[in-house]
Amino acid sequence: MADLNVEISGIKFKNPIIVGSATPTWDSKRIKRCIEGGAGGAIAKSLFGDSAAIGRKYPRPRFKLFNYREYPGYPEDLPDSFTLRSLEECSSFGYEEYMKDINKAKELVKDDGVVVASLSGSTSEEWQTMCQMVNETKADWVELNNSCPFAADMGVKMGAGAVDLTKEFVHTCSQVLKKPFSVKITPQTSDSMSLAKMAEEEGASAVNLSARLSGIMIDIETESPIGWQSIGGYGGPYLLGYGLKTVFQVAKEVNIPIIAGLGVWKWQDAVSYFMAGASIVQTVTAVMLQGFNTTGRWVKSIEAWMDAKGYKSINDIKGIALENIKKTSEVERGYPGVQFSVNRDICTGCGVCKKSCMYEAINITKVGAVIRDDLCDRCGMCYEVCPERAININKF
Repeated sequence: MADLNVEISGIKFKNPIIVGSATPTWDSKRIKRCIEGGAGGAIAKSLFGDSAAIGRKYPRPRFKLFNYREYPGYPEDLPDSFTLRSLEECSSFGYEEYMKDINKAKELVKDDGVVVASLSGSTSEEWQTMCQMVNETKADWVELNNSCPFAADMGVKMGAGAVDLTKEFVHTCSQVLKKPFSVKITPQTSDSMSLAKMAEEEGASAVNLSARLSGIMIDIETESPIGWQSIGGYGGPYLLGYGLKTVFQVAKEVNIPIIAGLGVWKWQDAVSYFMAGASIVQTVTAVMLQGFNTTGRWVKSIEAWMDAKGYKSINDIKGIALENIKKTSEVERGYPGVQFSVNRDICTGCGVCKKSCMYEAINITKVGAVIRDDLCDRCGMCYEVCPERAININKF
């Protein structure tokens, strides 16, 4: 059977699937449930410095799902792409209460899982104070959260709103921390690479890539933002491709492990991240919507898949896709040797393909859709939209 154990800086994870910093890791009780559900570790909800204490209280309600329960077949069938919007910044605990709960979490979890404390400050003094305090706890690991998507909108210079201060804050923490630590980098930066390299230079054991974006939705009937009438965190499976891009770009340039997590909704997403270069994958939305046992089911599925493929460990698939990822300048262009055809046996003549053809290359006849080869641009849109999958791509 495949061995899913992963070790980073002397910390052993029984498997590489962990629960990220969010509602499922709100407190020690829920962290215990994460581990019992099958996760190899859990990152506690982030502790914010006192300057951002406003984030310890949330609006009610604070979650909004888009394109979720509208999916055909719901709730038996769940969509692979939807949006989770929220306004939940940090732990509701203050400094002392947070540290006590971290200790309680480790006492409950024992050696069954890795307990990660998560910190986020807006001044070097706040970071230093929190790091000194977390040193005295039983936390196995510390995440330096530099990714809060809407801290700047709160009026606090931290997270995505303080990218320019990331190096200063990480350096401060690296001088104080006595535990392995990772740096959580915001996706709302144009240069994840430089930040990851900086984290490596400052002695980080890993980098976390990445966190939610920020966004807003407008109700055109009320002329107001939906929900709490401000921007909020924007996440969900639709961001998987964005997260994978960041991971594979960074994986080629740094030597420290990557903890990946953005858009992870099913076990296959986790495998994709491993293949892009991640050592550990975290999920939040899947646990929130599918339950604490989700990670355990994933682990069993990954083990079965690896056994069937002959993989012995996560290292066997880590980064395996990197050599197959091309630069856009290397992509084959033009269309010699590509042609589209219609399977007359299953084409219903519905006309969906014709509507989406910008080249007027498709006609609907008594026998179904007909593609004019002399007008076809080979763009592939007809193939993508056909509800019966009646269009074939022929390569010769």
